[in-house]
Amino acid sequence: RARSVVTRTRARSPAMSQFLRQLGSLKVKEVPKFLQDKVTVANVTNHTTKFLAEYKVKYIDAGSPMPIYHVMAGVFVTAYITVWPTEYRHMMAAKNGHH
Repeated sequence: RARSVVTRTRARSPAMSQFLRQLGSLKVKEVPKFLQDKVTVANVTNHTTKFLAEYKVKYIDAGSPMPIYHVMAGVFVTAYITVWPTEYRHMMAAKNGHH
């Protein structure tokens, strides 16, 4: 018997959705000016502080194990990104017969 699979989509904040919509509607040459105006130290600091406060309420104060999974995923992604260039270099050397 087949089981139905329900996928969850991550809910974005309205501000993030608006930012992505605006970014998606731009022409390529308009992107640097848009990012220069929108991605400021004050904006990043404000949004980061808000995100961390909401994260604390949602996961840490609730006693959820999700922060452990988030750290594990972050370590995995960081390790993968760090090692990938070396692995790619080895793959290309093996492919070209230099390994």
